[in-house]
Amino acid sequence: MSITFFSLCFYAGLAGYTASLVFFLINKIRIGKLFFLFGFISHTINLIARAWLIGIFTPNAMFNEVFFLPWCLALLGIVLRVSEDKFVYVLLPVLFFYLLALFFPKGIFPPSPKQNTILSPLFFLLEVLAHACFTLGAWFALCYLRVKTFYKEFDTLIVFGFVFYTIAQVVGAYWCYLGWTTPFHWGDRHLQSASLWCYYAAYLHLKFLPYGNIKNRAIFALLGLGLVFLFSYGGQLKETHLLRLGV
Repeated sequence: MSITFFSLCFYAGLAGYTASLVFFLINKIRIGKLFFLFGFISHTINLIARAWLIGIFTPNAMFNEVFFLPWCLALLGIVLRVSEDKFVYVLLPVLFFYLLALFFPKGIFPPSPKQNTILSPLFFLLEVLAHACFTLGAWFALCYLRVKTFYKEFDTLIVFGFVFYTIAQVVGAYWCYLGWTTPFHWGDRHLQSASLWCYYAAYLHLKFLPYGNIKNRAIFALLGLGLVFLFSYGGQLKETHLLRLGV
Protein backbone atom coordinates (compact mmCIF):
# COMPACT_ATOMS: atom_id res chain seq x y z
CA MET A 1 0.00 0.00 0.00
CA SER A 2 1.37 3.41 -1.00
CA ILE A 3 2.37 5.52 2.00
CA THR A 4 1.34 8.61 0.05
CA PHE A 5 -2.19 7.23 -0.46
CA PHE A 6 -2.34 6.21 3.21
CA SER A 7 -1.36 9.70 4.37
CA LEU A 8 -3.67 11.36 1.85
CA CYS A 9 -6.67 9.44 3.22
CA PHE A 10 -5.73 10.32 6.80
CA TYR A 11 -5.56 14.05 6.12
CA ALA A 12 -8.65 13.91 3.90
CA GLY A 13 -10.55 12.48 6.85
CA LEU A 14 -9.29 15.29 9.07
CA ALA A 15 -10.28 17.89 6.48
CA GLY A 16 -13.74 16.36 6.05
CA TYR A 17 -14.55 16.27 9.77
CA THR A 18 -13.19 19.80 10.29
CA ALA A 19 -15.19 21.25 7.39
CA SER A 20 -18.29 19.40 8.59
CA LEU A 21 -17.99 20.96 12.05
CA VAL A 22 -17.58 24.43 10.56
CA PHE A 23 -20.66 24.09 8.35
CA PHE A 24 -22.76 22.64 11.16
CA LEU A 25 -21.77 25.59 13.37
CA ILE A 26 -22.92 28.10 10.75
CA ASN A 27 -26.14 26.10 10.24
CA LYS A 28 -25.27 24.82 6.75
CA ILE A 29 -26.56 21.39 7.66
CA ARG A 30 -26.70 19.79 4.21
CA ILE A 31 -23.15 20.79 3.31
CA GLY A 32 -22.02 19.72 6.78
CA LYS A 33 -23.52 16.27 6.23
CA LEU A 34 -21.71 15.89 2.91
CA PHE A 35 -18.36 16.80 4.43
CA PHE A 36 -18.98 14.46 7.35
CA LEU A 37 -19.68 11.64 4.90
CA PHE A 38 -16.53 12.53 2.98
CA GLY A 39 -14.49 12.51 6.19
CA PHE A 40 -15.99 9.22 7.38
CA ILE A 41 -15.34 7.47 4.05
CA SER A 42 -11.78 8.81 3.91
CA HIS A 43 -11.23 7.72 7.50
CA THR A 44 -12.57 4.23 6.68
CA ILE A 45 -10.27 3.89 3.67
CA ASN A 46 -7.34 5.03 5.81
CA LEU A 47 -8.06 2.29 8.38
CA ILE A 48 -8.24 -0.34 5.63
CA ALA A 49 -5.01 1.02 4.16
CA ARG A 50 -3.35 0.60 7.58
CA ALA A 51 -4.07 -3.13 7.36
CA TRP A 52 -2.12 -3.30 4.06
CA LEU A 53 0.65 -0.90 5.07
CA ILE A 54 3.41 -3.53 5.11
CA GLY A 55 2.22 -5.41 2.03
CA ILE A 56 0.30 -8.17 3.82
CA PHE A 57 -3.11 -7.93 5.44
CA THR A 58 -2.74 -7.36 9.21
CA PRO A 59 -6.26 -6.76 10.61
CA ASN A 60 -5.02 -5.70 14.06
CA ALA A 61 -3.61 -2.55 12.46
CA MET A 62 -7.13 -1.32 11.68
CA PHE A 63 -8.14 -1.47 15.34
CA ASN A 64 -5.33 0.50 16.92
CA GLU A 65 -7.24 2.61 19.46
CA VAL A 66 -5.71 5.97 18.58
CA PHE A 67 -6.93 5.75 14.98
CA PHE A 68 -10.00 3.53 15.41
CA LEU A 69 -11.64 5.36 18.34
CA PRO A 70 -12.66 8.50 16.40
CA TRP A 71 -14.10 6.25 13.66
CA CYS A 72 -16.18 4.42 16.28
CA LEU A 73 -17.39 7.74 17.69
CA ALA A 74 -18.49 8.86 14.23
CA LEU A 75 -20.21 5.52 13.65
CA LEU A 76 -22.09 5.81 16.95
CA GLY A 77 -23.33 9.24 15.93
CA ILE A 78 -24.75 7.69 12.75
CA VAL A 79 -26.26 4.63 14.47
CA LEU A 80 -27.89 6.72 17.20
CA ARG A 81 -29.45 8.95 14.54
CA VAL A 82 -28.50 12.07 16.46
CA SER A 83 -30.69 14.94 15.26
CA GLU A 84 -29.24 17.65 13.03
CA ASP A 85 -29.39 20.33 15.72
CA LYS A 86 -27.38 18.11 18.10
CA PHE A 87 -24.96 16.49 15.67
CA VAL A 88 -22.31 19.10 16.38
CA TYR A 89 -21.98 17.45 19.80
CA VAL A 90 -20.88 14.25 18.02
CA LEU A 91 -18.41 16.05 15.77
CA LEU A 92 -16.55 17.71 18.65
CA PRO A 93 -15.22 14.48 20.26
CA VAL A 94 -14.65 12.89 16.83
CA LEU A 95 -12.44 15.77 15.79
CA PHE A 96 -10.72 16.00 19.18
CA PHE A 97 -9.60 12.37 19.14
CA TYR A 98 -8.74 12.53 15.44
CA LEU A 99 -6.44 15.46 16.19
CA LEU A 100 -4.78 13.43 18.95
CA ALA A 101 -3.93 10.81 16.32
CA LEU A 102 -1.79 13.41 14.54
CA PHE A 103 0.79 13.17 17.32
CA PHE A 104 1.12 9.37 17.40
CA PRO A 105 3.36 7.21 15.18
CA LYS A 106 1.48 6.11 12.06
CA GLY A 107 3.26 2.79 11.58
CA ILE A 108 2.08 -0.62 12.75
CA PHE A 109 3.61 -3.17 15.08
CA PRO A 110 5.21 -6.25 13.47
CA PRO A 111 2.74 -9.17 13.38
CA SER A 112 3.37 -11.96 15.89
CA PRO A 113 2.27 -15.62 16.00
CA LYS A 114 0.02 -14.84 18.99
CA GLN A 115 -2.06 -12.59 16.72
CA ASN A 116 -2.68 -15.33 14.17
CA THR A 117 -6.28 -15.86 15.27
CA ILE A 118 -9.58 -14.07 14.65
CA LEU A 119 -9.85 -13.57 18.42
CA SER A 120 -7.07 -10.98 18.39
CA PRO A 121 -8.67 -8.38 16.06
CA LEU A 122 -12.12 -9.22 17.49
CA PHE A 123 -10.89 -8.38 20.99
CA PHE A 124 -9.46 -5.02 19.94
CA LEU A 125 -12.52 -4.16 17.85
CA LEU A 126 -14.90 -4.82 20.76
CA GLU A 127 -12.68 -3.11 23.33
CA VAL A 128 -12.28 0.08 21.32
CA LEU A 129 -16.00 0.10 20.46
CA ALA A 130 -16.73 -0.17 24.19
CA HIS A 131 -14.31 2.66 24.92
CA ALA A 132 -16.10 4.74 22.27
CA CYS A 133 -19.45 4.09 23.96
CA PHE A 134 -18.01 5.08 27.35
CA THR A 135 -16.36 8.18 25.85
CA LEU A 136 -19.40 9.43 23.96
CA GLY A 137 -21.59 8.50 26.91
CA ALA A 138 -19.41 10.65 29.19
CA TRP A 139 -19.53 13.54 26.71
CA PHE A 140 -23.32 13.28 26.42
CA ALA A 141 -23.52 13.12 30.23
CA LEU A 142 -21.64 16.43 30.38
CA CYS A 143 -24.04 17.86 27.79
CA TYR A 144 -26.94 16.70 29.95
CA LEU A 145 -25.48 18.34 33.06
CA ARG A 146 -24.83 21.61 31.23
CA VAL A 147 -27.70 22.04 28.78
CA LYS A 148 -30.15 19.26 29.76
CA THR A 149 -29.89 17.40 26.47
CA PHE A 150 -29.11 13.72 25.68
CA TYR A 151 -31.20 12.66 28.68
CA LYS A 152 -31.46 9.02 27.61
CA GLU A 153 -28.63 8.68 25.13
CA PHE A 154 -25.74 8.78 27.60
CA ASP A 155 -27.24 6.02 29.74
CA THR A 156 -27.91 3.85 26.67
CA LEU A 157 -24.31 4.29 25.50
CA ILE A 158 -22.89 3.27 28.86
CA VAL A 159 -25.06 0.13 28.94
CA PHE A 160 -24.04 -0.93 25.42
CA GLY A 161 -20.43 -0.07 26.21
CA PHE A 162 -20.57 -2.42 29.20
CA VAL A 163 -21.99 -5.20 27.03
CA PHE A 164 -19.27 -4.76 24.38
CA TYR A 165 -16.59 -4.55 27.06
CA THR A 166 -17.81 -7.71 28.80
CA ILE A 167 -17.75 -9.66 25.52
CA ALA A 168 -14.28 -8.25 24.82
CA GLN A 169 -13.00 -9.57 28.15
CA VAL A 170 -14.35 -13.05 27.43
CA VAL A 171 -12.79 -13.04 23.95
CA GLY A 172 -9.56 -11.63 25.37
CA ALA A 173 -9.37 -14.29 28.07
CA TYR A 174 -9.76 -17.06 25.49
CA TRP A 175 -7.16 -15.44 23.21
CA CYS A 176 -4.84 -15.06 26.20
CA TYR A 177 -5.25 -18.75 27.02
CA LEU A 178 -4.40 -19.76 23.45
CA GLY A 179 -1.34 -17.52 23.30
CA TRP A 180 0.01 -17.63 26.85
CA THR A 181 -1.69 -20.79 28.34
CA THR A 182 -3.52 -18.73 30.97
CA PRO A 183 -6.68 -16.57 30.72
CA PHE A 184 -5.32 -13.85 33.03
CA HIS A 185 -2.03 -12.21 33.99
CA TRP A 186 -1.36 -10.08 37.06
CA GLY A 187 -0.10 -7.30 34.83
CA ASP A 188 -1.04 -3.66 34.27
CA ARG A 189 -3.13 -4.39 31.18
CA HIS A 190 -5.36 -7.01 32.77
CA LEU A 191 -5.76 -5.17 36.07
CA GLN A 192 -6.76 -2.02 34.22
CA SER A 193 -9.36 -3.98 32.25
CA ALA A 194 -10.73 -5.49 35.45
CA SER A 195 -10.86 -2.06 37.11
CA LEU A 196 -12.76 -0.53 34.22
CA TRP A 197 -15.23 -3.42 34.11
CA CYS A 198 -15.90 -3.09 37.86
CA TYR A 199 -16.37 0.69 37.54
CA TYR A 200 -19.08 0.39 34.90
CA ALA A 201 -20.65 -2.59 36.65
CA ALA A 202 -21.02 -0.24 39.62
CA TYR A 203 -22.59 2.36 37.31
CA LEU A 204 -25.27 -0.13 36.24
CA HIS A 205 -26.18 -0.73 39.89
CA LEU A 206 -26.54 2.97 40.71
CA LYS A 207 -30.16 3.05 39.59
CA PHE A 208 -31.04 0.58 42.35
CA LEU A 209 -29.66 2.87 45.06
CA PRO A 210 -31.49 5.80 46.73
CA TYR A 211 -29.01 8.34 45.34
CA GLY A 212 -28.85 6.81 41.86
CA ASN A 213 -30.84 9.56 40.13
CA ILE A 214 -30.13 10.64 36.57
CA LYS A 215 -27.91 13.54 37.64
CA ASN A 216 -25.65 11.36 39.81
CA ARG A 217 -25.45 8.73 37.09
CA ALA A 218 -24.39 11.45 34.65
CA ILE A 219 -21.63 12.55 37.02
CA PHE A 220 -20.52 8.93 37.46
CA ALA A 221 -20.45 8.41 33.68
CA LEU A 222 -18.45 11.61 33.21
CA LEU A 223 -15.84 10.64 35.80
CA GLY A 224 -15.42 7.28 34.08
CA LEU A 225 -13.93 9.04 31.07
CA GLY A 226 -10.83 9.75 33.16
CA LEU A 227 -10.24 6.03 33.64
CA VAL A 228 -10.87 5.22 29.97
CA PHE A 229 -8.52 7.97 28.81
CA LEU A 230 -5.80 7.07 31.34
CA PHE A 231 -5.83 3.35 30.63
CA SER A 232 -6.16 3.53 26.83
CA TYR A 233 -3.94 6.50 25.97
CA GLY A 234 -1.58 5.81 28.87
CA GLY A 235 -0.81 2.45 27.28
CA GLN A 236 -0.39 4.03 23.86
CA LEU A 237 2.12 6.55 25.22
CA LYS A 238 4.19 3.74 26.71
CA GLU A 239 4.42 2.14 23.26
CA THR A 240 5.44 5.19 21.21
CA HIS A 241 9.14 4.19 21.32
CA LEU A 242 8.56 0.63 20.11
CA LEU A 243 9.52 -0.57 16.61
CA ARG A 244 6.88 0.09 13.96
CA LEU A 245 6.71 -0.80 10.30
CA GLY A 246 5.25 0.86 7.22
CA VAL A 247 5.95 4.56 7.75
